[in-house]
Amino acid sequence: MQSLRALSLSLILALATAALPLAAQAPPPLGHVDRDVAVPMRDGVILRADLWRPDGPGPFPVLVYRTPYGKARVFETYSLFRHSVERGYAVVAQDARGRYESDGQFLAYQQEGHDGYDTIEWAAVQPWSDGRVGTIGLSYPGAVQWLAAIEQPPHLKAMVPAMTFASPTHFWYSGGVWDLSWVAWIWNNIAPDRRARLDLPGPHTGREAREAWPTEGQRLRDMLPLESMNAFRGVADWYYEWMSHPPGDPWWDWAELNGKHGRTNAAVLNLSAWYDEAYGPSGATQNFSGLVTARGGADRTALLIGPWTHGIGPMA
Repeated sequence: MQSLRALSLSLILALATAALPLAAQAPPPLGHVDRDVAVPMRDGVILRADLWRPDGPGPFPVLVYRTPYGKARVFETYSLFRHSVERGYAVVAQDARGRYESDGQFLAYQQEGHDGYDTIEWAAVQPWSDGRVGTIGLSYPGAVQWLAAIEQPPHLKAMVPAMTFASPTHFWYSGGVWDLSWVAWIWNNIAPDRRARLDLPGPHTGREAREAWPTEGQRLRDMLPLESMNAFRGVADWYYEWMSHPPGDPWWDWAELNGKHGRTNAAVLNLSAWYDEAYGPSGATQNFSGLVTARGGADRTALLIGPWTHGIGPMA
């Protein structure tokens, strides 16, 4: 496992270095961090990010990581980011809209295209940036990269989306059937922070949610019809909006990547796992195939699938 992690790390950094070739050849030591840096979006909403920079005058190439799970501990969780700063990259770790320190309303996945675009372009023009930006992340932080990339931010040079989706029929409607795993995801990962923000009853931390899940989860998943499950009303109303649109509904166009891969010229390393219980490898294979088709060959794109489950394996 260690050798596979080392391989994936070397491939990630090799791809990023190929696209952002002026990263420091003699990497300075891990520098300093600016917490809760305000990043304005096009509609005036402020998202907040932690900015890690090497010591030295810069400017630096930039890696952007956007997450709904809380930016505060990403450097403790992912050694990749520490290695990136040590190699001369600035790293922007941002809370998604409406999550943790960022303002606005969270609409899962739906707002990430514009917000990702705006964050990438913001990072490109900062005085500590050399104008070249890459993105990185796994699961939701992987998917947001694609949603931003198809918006065509001009300064996006490289991306490493790990364990992501390719289309609504692959992800929301598995084989045409609504995927009930969304209930677990919202209960454990999204609803606690939202309840805490609104001072609503119920678990306010991920730990509390996980402790309650064995009982509450079974109860929620047994409810029929699906729309009668009201646990997320006022907390994640977008979940009910999702369910109201069947597969093939044009409403889902914002989440459809197939047919749009030609919109990005960035170098792309697609990472996935054979045992990914959340996305499965089909998202990465479809995205890789879409890039190959759009580019007439494997131009600045690669695919790596390893013996992992859904989690931090290739990025740890």
